[in-house]
Amino acid sequence: MKRNQKGLNSILAAIIVAVIVVAAVFLLTQKGGLPAGTQQTSQNIPAIQDANGLNSVASELDNTDLNAVDKELNQLDSNASAF
Repeated sequence: MKRNQKGLNSILAAIIVAVIVVAAVFLLTQKGGLPAGTQQTSQNIPAIQDANGLNSVASELDNTDLNAVDKELNQLDSNASAF
């Protein structure tokens, strides 16, 4: 009889953890999502129609400031650590 109770305890613990996780996700999404300053900005990026468009996008990609990207990633990492 005790052997079945161990299995039942494990199942109950897993259900409790799942309920807590679902409740946390629900509360975070209802609260407004990400903290201020970490909201993603969306851009309308036109579709590439020809070789000139591809060259333009390649040029923009080559000119991307990777230090700024690293800074934003580090900030996101810092925010996640604080959470």
